[in-house]
Amino acid sequence: MIAIQTVEAHGIPVTEYRHEPETDQLITIEFRPNHQKYDYPQPEFVFQETVAMLEQYNECCSKHLYLSENLDYFTVSALELVEHRVNGKLQSEPTWLYGIRYARGTRELLWFESDELISIRDIKQPMEF
Repeated sequence: MIAIQTVEAHGIPVTEYRHEPETDQLITIEFRPNHQKYDYPQPEFVFQETVAMLEQYNECCSKHLYLSENLDYFTVSALELVEHRVNGKLQSEPTWLYGIRYARGTRELLWFESDELISIRDIKQPMEF
């Protein structure tokens, strides 16, 4: 809470308070590649984003199962930019890997490519035909 103003009522000072508006904090990490041969793609998922395994999602859809009961959700806990180099030279466009903790309460990360995951925001969007 922040103090807005102090007023007097019958000779007694009274401070008025108001709640601070909640704002989402955005942290951006930037880097500049030292060569221009390949484009560096933006990551498909962001840190702390909720995702599911695409294969499990497709299986639930094909069998008409309730996603809320049959789909496991995970949180992206790490991102890694993978540069494919030979003798120090970049050989192909870099890719992103996404680390999730597959078992709750563990520190071990399992790494997945973007085509193995689906974001909860994509799951909740209505399907287009």
